[in-house]
Amino acid sequence: MKLFCYNEKVSSIGHGAPMQADNRMSTREAILGYRMGTALSAVASFGDEQGSEGRLVQLSLEHLTLHMASCTSLRPGQAASVVLGLGNRCTPSLQAEVMDVSMGGPEMSPELSLRFVAPPLDTGRQIVSALEMLRENGHLVVPEARPVWKEVITRQERILRISEALAARRTRGVARLEDGTRVEVRAALFDKYDGTIGWAAEVPLPARPFTMEAFGYSSVLHFRVDQAREEDGLWVMPLPVELTRFRHRWLRRAPITIDCFLSFSHPLWPQVSVRRSLMDISYEGLSFMTEPGEDLLYPGMRVPVMEVEMPNRAPVKLLAEVRNISTTPKGRRCGMWVCPINEEQGVAWRAMVEEQIHPRTRTSGDWNDAVWDMYEKSGYFRLSGKDPTKFDAFKREFYETQNKLVGRPRLGFRIVKPLDGSKVEASISVAKPYGTSWMTHMVARQHPTGPEGKKASAREALRDIYLRGYEPAQLDPEVKWFFGYFEARVRWSRYAMFDFAQWYEHTGQSAAIDFRLMEGETDREWGPIPDGVDVGAPTQDELAVFFKHVEQTKPLAFREALDLVPERFDMQATRALWDSAKLSREREVFVARIDGKPVAVGIAETATPGFNLFQILDSVRIIPLIEDTRPEAQQGMFGLLTRAAQWFRERNRRLFIHYVECTNVEYAERAALADLGEGVLWIISSGLLPEFLEHLCEATTPRAE
Repeated sequence: MKLFCYNEKVSSIGHGAPMQADNRMSTREAILGYRMGTALSAVASFGDEQGSEGRLVQLSLEHLTLHMASCTSLRPGQAASVVLGLGNRCTPSLQAEVMDVSMGGPEMSPELSLRFVAPPLDTGRQIVSALEMLRENGHLVVPEARPVWKEVITRQERILRISEALAARRTRGVARLEDGTRVEVRAALFDKYDGTIGWAAEVPLPARPFTMEAFGYSSVLHFRVDQAREEDGLWVMPLPVELTRFRHRWLRRAPITIDCFLSFSHPLWPQVSVRRSLMDISYEGLSFMTEPGEDLLYPGMRVPVMEVEMPNRAPVKLLAEVRNISTTPKGRRCGMWVCPINEEQGVAWRAMVEEQIHPRTRTSGDWNDAVWDMYEKSGYFRLSGKDPTKFDAFKREFYETQNKLVGRPRLGFRIVKPLDGSKVEASISVAKPYGTSWMTHMVARQHPTGPEGKKASAREALRDIYLRGYEPAQLDPEVKWFFGYFEARVRWSRYAMFDFAQWYEHTGQSAAIDFRLMEGETDREWGPIPDGVDVGAPTQDELAVFFKHVEQTKPLAFREALDLVPERFDMQATRALWDSAKLSREREVFVARIDGKPVAVGIAETATPGFNLFQILDSVRIIPLIEDTRPEAQQGMFGLLTRAAQWFRERNRRLFIHYVECTNVEYAERAALADLGEGVLWIISSGLLPEFLEHLCEATTPRAE
């Protein structure tokens, strides 16, 4: 498997992919207007000087760039008049001013950029008409859509999974023939044993070779076809040995399913009002069909205020920028980057977008009773051998904590998939327990009856809640990691989660770390810390030893995701975020010493009671600084467990979790901790999240009958 990342921030392993990287408006100068693919001229005059002819390089309705013979006497801000030669016509003289002057070099002509000053509307329409003619004749240089991600997939097990999902979903595709012909197809057959995939098409099988493209959740798969046959009206071909996946944006766009409109006044000519139906939408973008001669749009055009209207909702005000205008069989399509003009509009925009891209799930509303009922019926309270009756003690705290998270999407939220009326089929919670990391937790689903009395498939429900949980978290500008604690022996978790992390573990952007989940009770009798063991706060030198040891023994994903790095170890920013919602988050560190030498470090943490019903953030993690098989290491770790029990008791926690990640667990058995079973800490970088969501859709596609 090969990975190619086209965004500098993504290619830096461990730093994830900030969603703003592809959407900031700082790239405007690079995309403003159109570059010319043919020799067109313009004459520029400056004051009383005779006009100088130059080659037109770039043109929009607000600016132009020329290659000139000489620009030595020109300065930014200088007034100018320009006549454009567009085909067989010339524009009237247009007032302009110098924006920038580049003197070029030995092999480059001097370059002059000018901005039009109050161009007349008629001239604007004339320029648009000329640009459209140039586009039709192939004389405009249309920017190539560079993918933000390219991946070559050769693992046969993964190709099998992808192919099965393509056929089960009847995925749309395109066959691109060598003569340039484009044939629409749809996946219709998958035979694992014959190793074939079949496609339905309305034309006979063409000559080979040709290229197939299949449209996934948010990407496009490419593979070459050298062999194929027609069988029962399908194009049947061997499964590819290599797939190439391309992605052109980080945030998925979804088609609009109801009447939804955008409107704005043109920034250059306010008398021109634009109102169009939306085609698709995302958190940071949208697209629509445009009429160039009417709307007068061009790449790089900024719209200070645009309104988007959806039925039964107040219009949302956005800042927008035209990113591209492309040619489709139905006409010109305009793609825009958008951003809410303030926080209030941001909340409204997010709700509007999620209504379209996640129509089967909800995050708002009072679902506490329904979720608790679903937990009881699904068997969630029996996980890890728990007694369901013990959870009643946490019910009030659970309700209170969930209510405090309402309206706090930067901290956490709960997703439900409604069933009938006020019931819930499935739910997942998402939260930010560390500075740059989001965690999924409390995932559960009950088993409703499907058609003909059969149990409904769990796959669609799990897909819906996971997608709704992960996609909004991408909007956090600080996000770098996603993680979760999973039971190790659940087949679906292995298939959907652990396999994916292992595929990318070699890149440093993921990890699947085994642990043993143990639980301690603070209200029972704990013996004293062993003689010869000193447990206390670490010195700066001891912390330095700890950080160096963790760096040498733990994966980057583990250290970064759990804030086990010096710059975020105190969790100051996280505590402030939780405090803002009247929720608590705390961490304290202890070191165990024998003969004055540190042998182990314990990191104790708490979160607001009721935040998680299994107390996964009321936890202690113990990291030995020497071989854990040595008696002094076992003594030190036992001492740290004893001190942790006292620490949790002081905070009125009756139970706490211990993540056992070492090989020798004698110290935990000696402490009489309850063994809740094997688990896996699953971590991926935010840069991998779009790929994971693609994989999740493949893994949760219901199998064909």
